Amino acid sequence: MRYSYFYSTLRNIPFVILQAEGSEVCAELDFLDQQNLILNLENKALKQRLDSLAQEQFIKHLQQETLEREIARLQALYLQQPQHHQQPQQPIHGRSNSRDLEPQFAHLSLKHKTTSPGRDPVTGALRI
Repeated sequence: MRYSYFYSTLRNIPFVILQAEGSEVCAELDFLDQQNLILNLENKALKQRLDSLAQEQFIKHLQQETLEREIARLQALYLQQPQHHQQPQQPIHGRSNSRDLEPQFAHLSLKHKTTSPGRDPVTGALRI
C-alpha cells in the first residue's frame, strides 16, 4: 500500500504543478487582455486626434491660399490705379474732409490783427 500511495502521489504532483502553472498563465493572459484593450482604446483616440489635426491643417491651408489670392488681387488693384499718390477725390454732397479744409484755414488765426473797441478779440462778441 505504501507503494501505491507513493505512486499515486507522484502521479498527482505533476497535475498539481500544471494546475498551478495554468492558473498563473490564465492570470497573465487576463492581464495582457486588459492591457491590449487599454492600448486599443488609446490607439483609437490617437487616430481620431490625428484625423482632427489633418482636417485642421487642410482648413488652414485653404485659408492661406485664399488670403494669398486676396493679397495678389489687392496688389493688382493698387498697381492699376493711375497715380499712387493722387489728390483725394472731392467728397460727396459737398462735405469736406478735415484734411481738405486745412489748407483753406491755414491763413486764419485766432488772434485778430485789428480789434474793434468793445469786442472780444477771440470770439468777436460785444463787451459791455
